[in-house]
Amino acid sequence: MKKKTYVVACAVLAVDMKHVAQTLGVDLDYKFLEAGLHNNPKRLSTKLQKAIDEISAKGDGDRIIIGYGVCGRGTIGVHSRQLPLVIPKVHDCIALFLGGDQAYKDQFRKYPGTYYLSAGWCEENKETLAQRQQRAWFGSERIQYSDLVKSHGQKTADHTFKFLNSWQKNYQRAAFIETGARQSVGYEAQAREMAEAYNWKFEIIQGEQTLIRKMLTAGHSTREILVVPPEHVIGFDAITATLSANPVWRRKKTETQQSPDPTPGPETGDRDDTPLVKTGLGIDAGGTYTDAVVYDLKTRTTLTKAKALTTKWDFTIGIGRALKELAPEQLKRVELVALSTTLATNAIVENQGQKVGMILMPPPGLAKNIAYEPKAVIQGELNINGEEKTPVNPEQIRSMARHMMNTQQVTAFAVSGYAGSINPAHELKVKQILEQETGLFVSCGHELSDTLNFQTRAVTAMLNARITPRLSRLLIDLEAVMGDFDIQAPIVVVKGDGTLMGSDMAKKRPVETILSGPAASVAGALHLTGRTDALVVDMGGTTTDTATLSNNQVSLNKKGSNVGGHRTHVKALEIRTTGLGGDSLIQFKAGKFPIGPQRVAPIAWLGQAWPGARKALSYLGQNLNRYTATTQKMQILVCTGAHKNLVLTPLEQQILALLKQRSLSIDELVDRTNVLSHVSLPLDRLEENFLIQRCGLTPTDLLHITGQFEKWDTEFAREYCRLYALISGQDMDEMIEFLIRDVTRRLTLELLKRQLDDEVNPDNLDTCPVCRTLMDNLLAGGNTQYRVSMTMNRPIIGIGAPIKFFLTDAAKTLGAEAILPEDADVANAIGAITSRVVIKKQLRIIPGNQGGFIVEGISGSPVYKDFQDADLFAREKLTRKIQRLAREAGSSATRVDVTARDKMIRTPTGESIFMERILKGTLTGQPDLVLKQHPSTAMAVDA
Repeated sequence: MKKKTYVVACAVLAVDMKHVAQTLGVDLDYKFLEAGLHNNPKRLSTKLQKAIDEISAKGDGDRIIIGYGVCGRGTIGVHSRQLPLVIPKVHDCIALFLGGDQAYKDQFRKYPGTYYLSAGWCEENKETLAQRQQRAWFGSERIQYSDLVKSHGQKTADHTFKFLNSWQKNYQRAAFIETGARQSVGYEAQAREMAEAYNWKFEIIQGEQTLIRKMLTAGHSTREILVVPPEHVIGFDAITATLSANPVWRRKKTETQQSPDPTPGPETGDRDDTPLVKTGLGIDAGGTYTDAVVYDLKTRTTLTKAKALTTKWDFTIGIGRALKELAPEQLKRVELVALSTTLATNAIVENQGQKVGMILMPPPGLAKNIAYEPKAVIQGELNINGEEKTPVNPEQIRSMARHMMNTQQVTAFAVSGYAGSINPAHELKVKQILEQETGLFVSCGHELSDTLNFQTRAVTAMLNARITPRLSRLLIDLEAVMGDFDIQAPIVVVKGDGTLMGSDMAKKRPVETILSGPAASVAGALHLTGRTDALVVDMGGTTTDTATLSNNQVSLNKKGSNVGGHRTHVKALEIRTTGLGGDSLIQFKAGKFPIGPQRVAPIAWLGQAWPGARKALSYLGQNLNRYTATTQKMQILVCTGAHKNLVLTPLEQQILALLKQRSLSIDELVDRTNVLSHVSLPLDRLEENFLIQRCGLTPTDLLHITGQFEKWDTEFAREYCRLYALISGQDMDEMIEFLIRDVTRRLTLELLKRQLDDEVNPDNLDTCPVCRTLMDNLLAGGNTQYRVSMTMNRPIIGIGAPIKFFLTDAAKTLGAEAILPEDADVANAIGAITSRVVIKKQLRIIPGNQGGFIVEGISGSPVYKDFQDADLFAREKLTRKIQRLAREAGSSATRVDVTARDKMIRTPTGESIFMERILKGTLTGQPDLVLKQHPSTAMAVDA
């Protein structure tokens, strides 16, 4: 028996649908629902579902054509049951009369306040205008004027109807849509009568039945028509603003709502946590100091450690100086070198690196939002689901590449396409062509980030390509430095999330080392203490960084790192940073002592490293009356000896020549150069390029004077500090005690802010008067009337050289346990050498528009009819991808733990609708491949 095609539609479509069906010669079984249901979406949904269920129960249909659109979302959640549904992707029936949503939008732009009528509308609304004016709608309830008069009187009835009919003011035009379905002068007259009664403009619009024709003949989903397979519901895709088909989720009994248990991927095995390396060298080239430590990983003990000032113009100089302080016999035992560095962060902030050509494949108009040059937009577009709309043009890519190389001198490329993280096929194709044509380095957005934000991925890829030569140069130079110390060991690098990658991978993905220093510090705190729930505070020379350890995990910054004004999607730890450190500048200004955020070299270091500094100190003592308002001009400058390819101005050259003779205070330099004031000294470029170093009073100097820390010239620091006491009119010992307390107070406040960071904006503490009052009471230990106290339930782990002098008192104020592990001063370097290779990636499975399931994140975005097949494919692909990245990072580990999380919604009838499954895979391993591939260690590892 031949199956029937059923129609369930709004009655206003009856005339046009029957007319089209007749012209097509198709036999349809109709059920028309009363007009106006779009005003009550819930009622529309209920009646539509009931009609579908009745038809499905007959068992003689092949499909059901739905004569509605979104219609106030009354169709959303409607279940297809056993038969496929066919529904147009339109806002409402007006688009069907006009031929599509675009025609509707064109009319709306031309005349927004239009009331549309058609032959079908007039057929359904056969009441005269006078009759219609006697009733009005209040929500879903129809109200008769005569009933109101009887109940409340004519005056109330008139007032009520005036209010209920105020909708008429929203329209200025009545438009009759002439579709040709039924010629009737009476219908046009009815529309014209309404326009005259409501004082609207009247117009006849030529309609179009093409979309109705497509709806009646569609066999599969298209851009205009949606076919909803059986056991699916009608959904609404907010991204594309159109209707979609979502499967009803009927799980097997063996499946659970979520799959939190790890699922091994192929070729998995037991994880071996026994260290392959016995002795490692950890290096942290931080913002102020470079730490180096030789660490025994099997006994978890420090064999030798050292610190040196970081030389930002050439990190290897500072690294070499630190290595010279280490015991030579211990260096010979080193089997692996791990480096954390601020190079990537500094390079981005300082806008350094090679020139990159940005290649974009966006929808029209989106590229203008990326404020970067040089960039080029090429053919090759995907829709939001990763489906190809326009293929790439190989010849266009080759021509564009040659043009950018010849006219814009680019030496690398960054490629990012819209939806590239969902389907990377276009990005990979463009990369292949560029590499073949130019031989230059190419960085793709999907390789570095799985975020859907096309612009962020483009910027991340650009930054990665830009700084590649700088990190490559550092690693090559570092290998040479290791050779100078007879260290024949492979090098690994710490990423911004605290995990490791081999140097070969780091050269290709340097952007991932953003904020690797703070990440290494947290890893070091975890390793040294074994505490899995704590606040971690790292006080260095320039900054204090705080992070939270919870259940052995440190949260990542979900938005991605923001470095130098560039929003990236590099995975980095959620770390709070403030400009407070051992080398923070202490000034006296307007009767107060501001501390930081500017970093300077300590005066004690100046006194030891630069003998001529005493003449500069003598000049300050002789002119002390100049600094009573501010000590800014008391800062002393020295020449670092760094070399930069800069074209200096004559005044810059003069300043460098004077500083090469001896150190000078800013005030004395003004006298020597004969400029009008210190603001006329061109110091910025010289400092930014590390040609000169600024020195001043710091907390490190105060600790020298009190005898708590002794490394450099204590007496020189004391003489300089005495000048501050004279200027401020205070006893020097009391001034020093106050300043040390103030550093502790600032640290306490920063720790409290980090504690509050997950709940509120903690910086509001600085502006809220009540908060300030309570905070002052807490920090002062109370007053005569009351005392504010606090108890933190988790300990505070302190690392960094200066932290031990301030944390104990800060933690006491907060009612917290202070943990100061042994070797806290080099915890960053220990964190670097004790970290592991960790690879985390995810894929997504979503319903397809035409049924089936799409696997996003794989080239081509494959579609599977059966969910279990899609799930199995995604797990295997995810596992293989993570294993490949692990090998690139330097680990042979194969065990991948995969977890699944499903997102579901419920229909009004209680059915579960599947929206997506996110599969997350994690691999953790040792950098054993780095060892095996290095000539000096391969034999030992194999043995």
